[in-house]
Amino acid sequence: MNDRAKYLPTYQGCIVCGDPAANPNSLNLRFRSAGDGVEVDFTPGTVHEGYKGIVHGGVLCAVLDETIGWAATVARRKYLMTGELAVRFLRPLATGTPVIVRGRATGHEARYSLAEGEVVDRLGNVYARAAGKFFVIPDEKAREVHDYLTFREGDVDFLDD
Repeated sequence: MNDRAKYLPTYQGCIVCGDPAANPNSLNLRFRSAGDGVEVDFTPGTVHEGYKGIVHGGVLCAVLDETIGWAATVARRKYLMTGELAVRFLRPLATGTPVIVRGRATGHEARYSLAEGEVVDRLGNVYARAAGKFFVIPDEKAREVHDYLTFREGDVDFLDD
């Protein structure tokens, strides 16, 4: 991992990036800006199973949604909300397999942005791909979102730049 990576803020109650003290079910993932997108390391455990030894597709959907949503948010420099999410599962992901989930924005229109991403292991095997449409959150609501996020020193904070 790059020591100069720019991390993204979190919402303590989030199922994906939250703090386990506030949400014991949170995956507690820490997203970072990477090149032209966003990425996160994830090693799913047995609590993330759908079938024995296999990660539940819904867990992968949640992580992909968060990753590509943040990718569009960072690229557009506005808070966005998921409008559509399409996921294609390419192969089962065994629990305990470390993966990187990557996302990047692919386009912007007046009211929404598009993004895509994938779940890939260190050998380059792709387990799932996603594409989504993310709608711009109105400024007043975006300020509310910004105010309840937790920013650690050095986190990306584009609303106030």
